[in-house]
Amino acid sequence: MTLRNLALAIASSLAALTTAQCGSGSSPTAAPTPVIAIPTPTPTPTSSLGLPPGMICDPTPPPLHRMQLKVHDASGGASGDRIVLDSKPLVVNVDHYCDRVGFGSWKFCDTRQEGDPQRTACDYLVTGKAEDTGRWGPTWYYVSDLCSDFPEKCANHPDNQFLAVAKAKGIYEACAADGWPVAPDGSRCGTIEIK
Repeated sequence: MTLRNLALAIASSLAALTTAQCGSGSSPTAAPTPVIAIPTPTPTPTSSLGLPPGMICDPTPPPLHRMQLKVHDASGGASGDRIVLDSKPLVVNVDHYCDRVGFGSWKFCDTRQEGDPQRTACDYLVTGKAEDTGRWGPTWYYVSDLCSDFPEKCANHPDNQFLAVAKAKGIYEACAADGWPVAPDGSRCGTIEIK
């Protein structure tokens, strides 16, 4: 049978079925409407945001306002020439975020209260990873150069990227990673001068 003859046979069969349905007196039954299950939306797990396994930050912080720096420890150790610097991200108050995490109606706030089990994860989400160490936390600079390039003047803390060791006078800077959201009037960095 040729392709043309096959097509004609199929068309004739369909026409016969349609004619039989029209004059039979019984109404055709409609095909049942398929039921489509719509999944319930679930919040985006923070693990999908790249956090280390087991870390949670919910609600996630709004964009960075700036990094705030301070002297954490000026005891200097045995030689008296080492000052431990501390940094923390401050975020803008979008959608009452500061109030929801316990700070009230401030213009900007920390990502979480001190001691909150989600604080480290939330700080990570605002700062990203350091350019030179690849650890979660800000990149530290000494007079506009990476601290890791001048170990005699500045050092990344061995256990915590939010800390740095200042070994000389000058301006130190901690900056969030490029590509992480910053508020329109904000800054990716914060500075402190050691005199």
